[in-house]
Amino acid sequence: MSRNTINDMALARETQLMFTYTVGFSPIGNELNRWKGEILVKTPQGERKIPVEVFIPLKYPQYPPKVIVLEKNIQHPNIERNGNVLLNITHEWKPDVHVYQVVHALQKLFEKVPPKFPGTGKTPKQKAIVQAKEMDVTKNQQQVEDVNQTITALQEKIRERDEELRKLRAELVTGSNEKISRIDNLDMVLPKDKERSSKLMLQAKNVALADLLSTLDEKFKDGEISPVDFAKLYRKYTKELYVVHKELEL
Repeated sequence: MSRNTINDMALARETQLMFTYTVGFSPIGNELNRWKGEILVKTPQGERKIPVEVFIPLKYPQYPPKVIVLEKNIQHPNIERNGNVLLNITHEWKPDVHVYQVVHALQKLFEKVPPKFPGTGKTPKQKAIVQAKEMDVTKNQQQVEDVNQTITALQEKIRERDEELRKLRAELVTGSNEKISRIDNLDMVLPKDKERSSKLMLQAKNVALADLLSTLDEKFKDGEISPVDFAKLYRKYTKELYVVHKELEL
């Protein structure tokens, strides 16, 4: 099954963010949807590097990445027998979360609850079981006590994000209209020669679209727009820019 255009662009953007914000992680071969790296953890026996693989599914960002620990001799309440890592950030997944943030969440988890390695410490299995039970009890209590506050906070965040997205879209459309408006007003100063005039118009539109794409990229990098909305708008303006380039080549 081949990826669609939107996922390809989102994947390319996530690749750039992974290279920027994670250390020691790199794609496996030419597959940008599979990453391998190491998480440095502190244990009673000293520091240890844990090999990890991150898989980005076909329907990302609607579906979360999958994190697998490749270390076989390891015990942790959040690591299943097959190496699959259970993380809150992927369990309560939101499409505007980036892959590098999942890696950071795993690092913080290991800092809070370091994994154990059988044979290197005292009764690691018993400690891991106790940790799992304590974490389950704490999590259940928190869910019961804070459920109303959590729902209220989420509703407020949704309203805030909707408002931010509405303003961003309006800003992008307004910026686009202003640029096109400035292009339309060039009729008064363009040369009389129709062919030359048309070329100047295309060159002006090329500059306007390039500037618009740059603004869109900055807003996505700053987290002001989700990967899905970024991909849709990026595809739209890239297509327009491609058409302009083709017309300039004629």
